[in-house]
Parts: sequence; structure tokens; C-alpha cells
Amino acid sequence: MNLSAPFIQRPIMTTLLMVAVLFAGLGAYSRLPISNMPDITYPTINVTVSFPGATPEIMAQAVALPLEKQFMAIPGVKLVSSNNTLGNSSIVLQFDIEKDMTIAAQDVQSAIITAQPTLPPELPFAPTYRKVNPAELPVIYISLTSKTMRLADLYTYANNVIGQRISMLSGVSQVTIFGSPLAIRVQVDPGRLASNDIALSELATAMALGNPNFPTGQLDGPVEAPNVSVDGQILTGPAWETLIVAYRNGTPIRIQDLGRVVESFQNNKINVQYLDKDGPQSTILLAIQKEPKANTVAISDQIHQLLNTLKSGLPAAVELRPFYDRSTSIRETIRDVNTTLVLALILVILVVFLYLGKLVDTLIPAIVLPMSVIGTFIVMDYLNFTLDNLSLLALTLAVGFIVDDVIVVLENIVRRQEEGESRWIAAFEGARQIGFTIVSMTLSLVAVFIPMLFMAGLLGKILREFAITLTAVTVLSGLISLSLAPMLCSRFISVKKEGADREWRMSRWAGRINSRMRESYRRMLVGVLNHGAMALIVGAACLIATILLFYYLPVDFLPDEDDGFFIAYTQEQEAGSSYRLLEYQEKIMEIIKANPAIESSVAISSYSEYRKGQNLIRLKPFGERLPIGKVINDLKESLAKIPGIQVFMKNVPLIDLSTGQESRGDYQFAMQSIYADKVYSSAKKLIDRMKKDPLFQGVNTDLEIDSPQINVSILRDKASTLGITAAEIENAFMLSYSYNYVTRIETAIDQYQIILELLPDQQMNADTFNLLWMRSAISQKLVPMSAVAVWKEALGASSINHINQFPSATIDFNLAPGVSLEQGLRRLEELKQELVDPAVAVQSIGAAQTFEESISSAGYLLIISVFVIYIILGMLYESFVHPLTVLSTLPPATLGGLLVLLIFGLPLSMYAFLGIILLIGIVKKNGIMMIDFAIENIRIRGMNSREAILDACMVRFRPIMMTTVAAIFGALPIAIGFGANGAARRPLGLVIIGGLLLSQLITLFITPIIYLMMERVNEKIPWR
Repeated sequence: MNLSAPFIQRPIMTTLLMVAVLFAGLGAYSRLPISNMPDITYPTINVTVSFPGATPEIMAQAVALPLEKQFMAIPGVKLVSSNNTLGNSSIVLQFDIEKDMTIAAQDVQSAIITAQPTLPPELPFAPTYRKVNPAELPVIYISLTSKTMRLADLYTYANNVIGQRISMLSGVSQVTIFGSPLAIRVQVDPGRLASNDIALSELATAMALGNPNFPTGQLDGPVEAPNVSVDGQILTGPAWETLIVAYRNGTPIRIQDLGRVVESFQNNKINVQYLDKDGPQSTILLAIQKEPKANTVAISDQIHQLLNTLKSGLPAAVELRPFYDRSTSIRETIRDVNTTLVLALILVILVVFLYLGKLVDTLIPAIVLPMSVIGTFIVMDYLNFTLDNLSLLALTLAVGFIVDDVIVVLENIVRRQEEGESRWIAAFEGARQIGFTIVSMTLSLVAVFIPMLFMAGLLGKILREFAITLTAVTVLSGLISLSLAPMLCSRFISVKKEGADREWRMSRWAGRINSRMRESYRRMLVGVLNHGAMALIVGAACLIATILLFYYLPVDFLPDEDDGFFIAYTQEQEAGSSYRLLEYQEKIMEIIKANPAIESSVAISSYSEYRKGQNLIRLKPFGERLPIGKVINDLKESLAKIPGIQVFMKNVPLIDLSTGQESRGDYQFAMQSIYADKVYSSAKKLIDRMKKDPLFQGVNTDLEIDSPQINVSILRDKASTLGITAAEIENAFMLSYSYNYVTRIETAIDQYQIILELLPDQQMNADTFNLLWMRSAISQKLVPMSAVAVWKEALGASSINHINQFPSATIDFNLAPGVSLEQGLRRLEELKQELVDPAVAVQSIGAAQTFEESISSAGYLLIISVFVIYIILGMLYESFVHPLTVLSTLPPATLGGLLVLLIFGLPLSMYAFLGIILLIGIVKKNGIMMIDFAIENIRIRGMNSREAILDACMVRFRPIMMTTVAAIFGALPIAIGFGANGAARRPLGLVIIGGLLLSQLITLFITPIIYLMMERVNEKIPWR
């Protein structure tokens, strides 16, 4: 059967078919979205609840726990974690990767409604949820600065004009604004209140009554029906100062008599500074997070388009600039990989030209290779794939091995023509002769990728798009090589006559080189065939060495990327104040400004807690600075000299798999138990040891149970005697220190809070508790707090965390330079066995969990791949033993790839593992070319097995060398590592090059020997 015959006989049909594929592929390419990696994020929903002033214990027990019980009953929930701090609960639900986000959101909404009756009735705000992973870094940061405008007004523009419009865009989950809206703060002196016989609760009531905003109705006269408008609201700070709150002895008492009124911020602790070469400047920062499965580049394009529209509506004094855009590095990375793909195409075609020595013959693979790649874009578009690192790397690497198909077809046709056949007969018979080989090579190569298509979990999601892309380009290459290539050969190739032109001289030179190499190979092969035992020993040694290296090499997950952006999280001791953190941040900013690699930064102080901050750091372009890892280490050393502050660096990961709350490290693991004390004690021991261990860096935790606090005990009997209730006692503390608002101002554009509190210098220690007074319901006199309560200093929790309802502690960490994730997790397991209470469960989460799942399945993937190849080849050859001959090419190739990793000091990362998978597919094609021709020699030409394999090796030597060198040159641009993130992809190229070099050196001699052994075995099988 000649699969190529219809295409050779109908050249116009073939041409038009390929033209259709060309235009359809180019159209598909233009529609493909750009992304960094395939979308493999877990569906995640974040539920937040605000209860200003409530302790972490109240938030955990009264707010988070009832919600968690309902969330745990939702089908498909994988993990429920909560972080409960002063006045806030954040609950993160992570679902199975196949869970539909819309259904998940509906389930969460239903669970919140079900839990509502069990929540505190005085909860001021209902729980809200968003489709966002709070641990995932935002896709874009936008800063607003102004030299003349108030920060409060700048916040209004950021929130009302920009933030709300951005949040409406498709794919945007959440817009977080680092800053604070305007608020009027009424700051009073409790001593003046007491001297004027006014309780805090009475002042709060007077403020609320003095600022009404009720519906005031409408008149309806004979002619007109005017509305009634009453200026009940007090809109400015000076007007609030003159508000009368009480009369004493006929004299009005105004707020200005009790303290002061400040037009300030709702959160007056947060401080945001933009820093560049011109120095620091106050700013408002917007952080935009995307929904799971949303495309980063598409969202960025929408945001920039919207910003261009909104800029015209902003005052000239407002400067709006994107501070960091994740899509910029994605575009640069994709551009680098595209360049790598083009270089690989050029190098592979150059190799073909050097081997064939004929320009016309070289043009055929120069047409077939791009057609295979362009045709693959149609499949990618149909399956809604993206142009990302993995899909483009798949195409780049494919160029090196799909060229095998067209080379084998072309070389066989050229060889037959050089032996005297006409180009028509050579093309017709050559395609028929080689057709089964191409089918075998294609199907066996696809067999390598089949196991990746059916892998479950996150790793399966990562590899599926990669595998499908490779499968598509491989199948298309086989089809085009058996259709377009023979047709072109039948029309255009010809044997030049001697002395014709320079092309003939090139052809003659190439022929001379090939002849010399082939004769040298013949002499060595004959010698090796006479000493088969030694060759088998070498093959066995390769297999043993491969197994040993698999166990010896450190294993890693994903290499670090260089996006030119990272975050330095800052943290002082537990219960540290916002004032001291601001001092630390100023010192940190001075060090950042002095670093020559840093372009600009944004420092955020006291955002989530008083003692915590972060510095968003943007580096100069890649060519103007050191690699990001070196910059981070240098900055870490400089910041370590500041006493009293901890700094944790986090680079932007290639795939952000962080889960739960804010992650301050590359990797995470969680501890949980029904026994909170055992969780806390075990976590403390483990953290202390990890900080001393040289394998770990940046060890930090959400365990915050030793924060200084003031424990107030109510003297209930005495309070009852004096006519003071527990609610009034807590209300006094709430009005003094919790920053709750007592009333609001409603304006045309927003609502602003009126906050009652003590003067700032009376909020610094517990001595002011003695100045708090309450009105007795019995005597109607003021009663001091000291009469109804006692207090003492103690230690308590500033945050309480749960995982799946149980008390937990999450530990974030980075690894020291040169330490693989496998080594780090192995050391963690040792520390766990030594230090952690048996009642405490420890589990990796995020990237570390995915890595552990990958390790457990990687070995099975290799075994299954080899098994599937054996099944496919066995069916094609109708033989149980000859597939083993082809598979004998794999150990030397794998050994070569692992040796390169060992020489370069690289771990066996995901990229390197993908290289080994591809290596298996590439090198076995050489064995197929030999074995297929040898079997044909026996069946058709009647040769004995030794003559058959020797002739097959000689005939197939040139295409084997061409395909191997082409594959090496195809992987060379990846191995060199172009661009800022090229170093991360280098292991993929190095493994392929190392494997091909060693495989070519060994399998050209071992495969014929194993073939002879297997042929002897095959002769004894009766159903052969």
C-alpha cells in the first residue's frame, strides 16, 4: 500500500490542501491568547467578614467556625483555611481542579445564607465572597501620585473613578486599594469627658443624633409639590467641632471642649510611599487580581485600554502609572521563546542543507517543517489552548525531531534517484518503501505522550497541553511528510551532473564527508559485531548508571523566573506598633534606593497588621542589572543589618501555586490538630530548628500567639451593684480604641465615616483605662472603669488560624541557593519525625504539595510511556521481541541527559523531566529506522539477519546522523538560554543534547547487536 500515491498523482489537490492549512493555521495563530503557562490554578473563593474591634478569638469561634462548618459540606471542597485577626476573618476555599467556578460560587453563597442565623447578631457587615486566591500575586499594580492633591481625594479618584471601573472588567476578581478613604475622627480626652459629667456612650449617641439623614418628605400644594430638604448632616470637620453634645449648668458643651476633630483617614495607620530616583512620594496603589482561569495578558490589555480612556477625566495634578504589569514579562518571555523557535527552524534547515548539499532538496524540509508547526496552531485554537512557555517549547523541540520524518522520506527518495531511478519513480517507490517506517515512527512517538494526556491532578493539567501540542505536531508532520514531501520530490529534485555549479560542489563535498563517515562506521560496526559481549556489557552499564543517577540527582519542581519584580515582606516583633514599623520602613527605603539594580519601589506599612509591611520592588531591564537571584541575595544581606525587623523575600513564581492566606515564601506546609496547644508547641519547635538549619531561608509563620495584650476581667457582682452592665463596659472600650464609626456622612459620590476615639497619646498604654467612665443605671452618676474591672498584661493571640475547621499553623519558607526542593522536603520530614507531636498532622500545601504529587507519579509516567511504546511497536512489527531492540536505545540516551545535569550541577526539575520524556521519543526513532529496514531486507530481499542489519545500518546511517544533529541543533537555542528567563528553560535543552550525543555514540553499535540477539529469539517463536 502506498499512502503517498494520491498526493504524488494529484499535485494541484495537494498544493491547494496545503495552502488551506497555511491560511487556516495563520488565522488560528492570530487568535491564540498569550499566557505564561497553561491555566492550572485551583478554583478558589475568598470569603471575608469584618467585625471591627472583635478579638481574634471572637472572629475564630463566633464568625469563622460557623461558616467553616457549612463550607466543609460543599461538594468538591479540597481545603478550607481561615485567618482570624483583630476585627477580620478571611476564609479561603480551594476546590478540586475540575470544579466549575460558577457552581462553586453558588454553593458558597448558599452556605453563607445557611450559616447566617448562627453568626453574631451585632455583626455590622454580612460575609462577602470573591472568586480570588488571596495568596496569588496581583497581575498588575497601578500607582496614583500627586504633588498638590490630598491623599484622601486621591483615594477617591482611585476608588470611584478607576477601581470600580476596573472591577467591572471581565476576568477581574478583586481590586485592592492600598490607602484609605477620608474619615472625620473625633478624638476626645476622657478626663475632660469626666469633668463635664459625660460618658463616652452619651457622646456617641449625641453625635449620631446630631448627624441625621432621614427622608423628610414632600409637600403637595394646589400648584406645586416641592421636596423638603433638611441640612441635618454635618459635612466638615470644623462644623463637627461646634456640635453641642450636652448642657451642663445651662452651658453648652461642644466637641471642641472635649477634644479635637481631625479630617483624617478611615485607616490612619497605613502608609504607602512610591520611591524612585527622585525620592519618596506618598501614593495610592491599586492591586488587581484576576479570577482563576482568566488570562493575564487579556486582562492587562483591557486595563490599559480603560486607563487610556480614564486619564482624560483625571485632574492634571494626578499622575497615573502602572507600577508593575505581569503581562510585560509574559510577552517578553513568549517573544524570547518565539525567537528560539525561529532559530531552531533555521539551524535544523541548515543541518539538512549541509548533509544533502543541494539547495533545492533542502527547500522541501524548509517548507514541510513550518507547515507542520502552522497546522498545529489550528488544533491549539480548536482546543482553546494558549501560546505559552510549554506549548511554544513543545513546538521548538518538535522542530528538532519532526524533521526526522521529512528527512527519512527525502533521503530515501534522493538515494534511489542517485542510484539511477527517475525522480517520479524514486518519489513513488521511495515513499512506498518508507511509508511504514514513517507510520511506525509517528505512532511510537505519539505513544510517548499518551500517558501525559491521562494524568490526573495538577501535574496532569500542566502536562496535558504540552502533550497534546506535541501529539498534534507529530501527527501533522507524519501526514505532511507522506503527502507534500513526496509530491515536491517528484517535481523538483534532480541529480546534478558533475561540474554544473556551486551547488554541485557543495553536494560533492557533502557526499564525500558522508561517504567517509559511513565507511568509518562500517569498519567499526563490523568489529563490534564480532565482539558483541563487550557491547552488551556497555549497554548494561548504561542501564545501571541511569538507575543510580535517578536516585542520586536532586529533584526540583520549577526553576526560578526573572520577571524583574519581587516583594520584600517586613515584620517586626509581635504586637509591634505602627509608629516603629514606619521608622523601619524608612531605613529599608534608604537601602533600596541605594541599590543600583532597582528601578523603583512601593513601600506599604501597617496594612493588615500594625507590625507588618511590604516593599514591592521593580528592577531595571535585564541587560542593565544582575540576575534577580543575585539582587535578592545582595538586598537580603543589606537589610539583615537593620536590627529588630525581619525581611522575607519572595520572587514571582513561574506558576503561583500558593494557597490559603498571604504567602511570604516559595513553599508552604501546614500543621493541624484538634489539640491547639500541641499544634502551637510543635510549630514553635519546628520553626526554631528550621531557622537554624542552613537548608532553609526566610522561615516565617502565621502562628502569632505570643502577642502582648491586656486582659480585662469584669468584677461582675460589683458592676451589677453599681448599675453597670458588661455590655456597657465593652462598649466603652469599643468607643475608645476600636476605630468603629458612630455615624456616617452621605455625599453625592461616597459615604464617609465619623469615628470616635481617644486622643492618640491616650491610646498608647493601659493607664488610660482609669480615665474611662460609664453612667450608672442606678445612681445616674459616672462610675470609673477601675471600679468595675481589673486588668493585667499578658500574652495572647493576634491571629488564630484554622484548616478544615481545626486549629492550624502554616509555615512559609525558601530554600538556600543550590538546595533542591526534594532535599528541603526530606529534611523537613526528618525534623517532623523528631519534633512534631504524633497528634499533629503535617502536610505540604501549594507548590510543595504539587511537587510531592509529581514525584510520586513521575516514575510511573516513564514506565507507562515505555510500556505503551512497546505495545504500539509490537502491533506494528507483529513481534514480541523487536520492540525491545528499539527500546534498547533508551538507557544510553537517558544516561546522557542525566550526566549533563550532573556536570552542570542542575537538579532534575520539571523542565529536565520533560526533556527526558522527549528524549525517549527522539532516540527510539533511530532504532526504528534501523530495525524497519533490516526486517524489510529479510522479508523482501531474503538476506540473513547479520547481512540485513549491516545493510540497514549503512543505508540508514546518513538519515540517522542528519536527524540526530538536527535535533541537537533544534535544542541548542534552548540550551543556550535566550532572554531573562532563558536560564530556567536551559535544563530542557541540555538534557536533550546530552542524551542525543551519548545515545548516538553508543546505540549505533549496541542496537545492531541486540537486534541479532532478538532475531535469534524471534526465530524460535512459532507464531512469529
